[in-house]
Amino acid sequence: MKLDLTYVVIRAHARIANLLNHQQTQRLTESKDVQEFLDRLAETSYGRISIEGAEVVPIALEKVFYEKFLERVLKIIDLTPQVMGDVLKTYYYLRLETLNLKRILRGKFSGLPPTKILESLVPISPYHIRSYNELAELGSVNEVVQHLKGTPYSGVISKLNLYEKHEAIWPLELELSHIFASSIFEVVKSLPGKDRPVIHDIVEFEADIENFLVAVKQRQGPKTEVKLEEIFPTTYGIPLDKLREVMETKDLRKVIQSLGESYVKVLSPIYEGDVALIRTGLRRHKYEVITHARASNEFGFYVIMAYLIYSEIEKDNLVGIGWGKAQGIPSQDLMKYVVIHR
Repeated sequence: MKLDLTYVVIRAHARIANLLNHQQTQRLTESKDVQEFLDRLAETSYGRISIEGAEVVPIALEKVFYEKFLERVLKIIDLTPQVMGDVLKTYYYLRLETLNLKRILRGKFSGLPPTKILESLVPISPYHIRSYNELAELGSVNEVVQHLKGTPYSGVISKLNLYEKHEAIWPLELELSHIFASSIFEVVKSLPGKDRPVIHDIVEFEADIENFLVAVKQRQGPKTEVKLEEIFPTTYGIPLDKLREVMETKDLRKVIQSLGESYVKVLSPIYEGDVALIRTGLRRHKYEVITHARASNEFGFYVIMAYLIYSEIEKDNLVGIGWGKAQGIPSQDLMKYVVIHR
C-alpha cells in the first residue's frame, strides 16, 4: 500500500533508530566463534537464526542476512510513493542481479560446478534474466555471456575480446558495473532534481573505485599497448589520464594523493595490497555521503535512502563478521572491516 511521503519518512526515521548500534555491532565482532556470534545476534532484533545442517556456515549466514536485508527493501518499496518505489526497486534489484551475474562468471572462470555457483548467489528472483539456474548450467564463460543477448546486460558481449586477450574476468565484471551505473542514471531521471545528486555521487564514486582497481591490475600484467577507451568506456571523477598514470607510474602514492581527500581515504590501503579494506572504505564513504544528505533534509527522500543504505551496510557487516568468525580472524583485525552506524 503506497502511503504519503511524510509518513514513510517518519517510518524510516523509526527504523533507522532500530538498526544495530555501535555497542551491539562491536559486541558481535568480539564474539569468540560463530556460535557465540549467533547467540549474541539472538539478543538483537534479528532473533535466533538457524543454519542447522549448513555445509558451509558463512555462505548460509550470508544468505540469511541478504534475505533479511531484502525484506527491509521490499517493505519500504511497498510503502513509498510509486515513482520513488520504482527507483529504489531498480537500484537494489539491478545491483544484486549484477552481483549474481559476476558470481556466475567467476564460478565459470574458476571451473566451479553449477551447484557451487548457485550456492554462492544472492537469494533473489531473476530480475532482467530468465533463470540463474540456466546460466549456472552453461559450459563456459563465453556461453554465459552469449546467453545475455537480448537482456539489458547484452553489452557484456562486446567485452569478450578483452576477456580472451587478457585471460581474465575483469573486463566482463567492469562492463556489468558500467551497465548498472548507466541504468541507474537513466531511472533516477524520474525523481525530482533535488533527489538525484546523492545517488549520482554514490554510483559514480563506486565506478571510479572499480576503474582504479582494474587499472592497478594492469600494473601487474605484461606491458602491452592498450586502448584505455576500450578498457574504461566510462569515467567520472578519475579521468582516463589518471588511470593511465595508475597503470604506468612507479609512484602510485603520488597519483592517489592527486585525486583528492575522498579518494585518498578510500584508496590508501592499496599500498599494503588490502583491497578488502578499500571495499570497507567505499562503504564508509557511502555512509558519510548519505548521512550528510539526510541531515540537509530530515523530511525528504534521502531519509528513506539513508535507511536502506544503513541497512545494506549492516548486512555487509554481519556477512563479514560471519566469515571472520568462521575463519578465526581476531576481533581487533575484524573491526577494521566494519562500518558502524552511530
